[in-house]
Amino acid sequence: MRALRLWRSLPYDGQGLFSPAQGSLDELRRRGAAAFWRRVPWWSRPLLIPLARLAWVAACTRNVWSYPTGRTMRLFLDCLRSGARPNEAWVWREFFPPPGLHPLPGRAAGRLLSTLGAPAEHALLSDKFATGQLLERVGLEVPPLLGLVRPGGGLPADAPAWTHPGTLFIKPRYGSGGRGARVIKDAASLDGDVRDDTLVQACLTGPLLRLTTARNPGELPFLHSALLAFDVPGERPQNFIRGQIRVPVDTRTGLMGAGIWFLYPGVRYAVLPWNQAPLTGSPVQDFRRAAEMVLQAMALVPGLPVVNWDLMLTPRGPIILEGNTCGDWILANLSAVQGMATIPLVPLLQRWASEFP
Repeated sequence: MRALRLWRSLPYDGQGLFSPAQGSLDELRRRGAAAFWRRVPWWSRPLLIPLARLAWVAACTRNVWSYPTGRTMRLFLDCLRSGARPNEAWVWREFFPPPGLHPLPGRAAGRLLSTLGAPAEHALLSDKFATGQLLERVGLEVPPLLGLVRPGGGLPADAPAWTHPGTLFIKPRYGSGGRGARVIKDAASLDGDVRDDTLVQACLTGPLLRLTTARNPGELPFLHSALLAFDVPGERPQNFIRGQIRVPVDTRTGLMGAGIWFLYPGVRYAVLPWNQAPLTGSPVQDFRRAAEMVLQAMALVPGLPVVNWDLMLTPRGPIILEGNTCGDWILANLSAVQGMATIPLVPLLQRWASEFP
């Protein structure tokens, strides 16, 4: 199991086979990689770094070979050079002009963004239980907690989940990307043996709104970009390519742009294809309230440069699900594909790197 986790964690430092040549992001990526290697003894680095690079070659070969579509030499070279997984490399080249290498894949983004800002606040938002408590204390809407399952302990007998009349949603206390999250029909169907602390919540319905907030050092936070996600019927929402139609939202007006389904790069959706619900030019429900909520939440963590907040737009209003400090670079910048004005994040990150080395 440990060997499998090590394999899936490649590239460990976020770099590809060679040091990146990505312009303004080059030095930032080096910073994240250097922070990772400082965690291992200095005398082992001359051996471990080349071994990690060679392991990435093997991982790229396997990743691209097992990729369901587009198994091409170009995709292999894109992954090899950038440190991206096939999904990331393919989406960036297909959707972001001019076509090229992904400048900040997920592993590199995680290594970099975790070095910028206050470590204690990164740790706070990585703990979904602590985040929910913090937001609830200042009056922000969060999913009601119906139980906390600890490894070896099961769900407490007095947990509200046992008497909750509807379906339940469970997710790991720590984690990202929807890993380990799922819907269960009732508390009795919860696996008794969990490996990590698991939150039990009511299952909410509604579209998912992702709002990216940012700030320059010492300044007030602002709303950088917005994205509405609709689950595609019959697909797993966690599937990055097939699972959702994503709709960039103009942060100034709260109006939706055209829908983007990564499965079909050349198509833009003015309506949802399965129910003809209008997208382009339509207002997002409670958008201004959602924006106010995440800016209020961002004010609680003044030592962080960028946070991606996930909210559910429910019939009773927006509810903050969680905040991620090392979010996906593709989703944070998808509004640019449709020409929606956003403040560039790279200069902001450079300021954080220079003022807090």
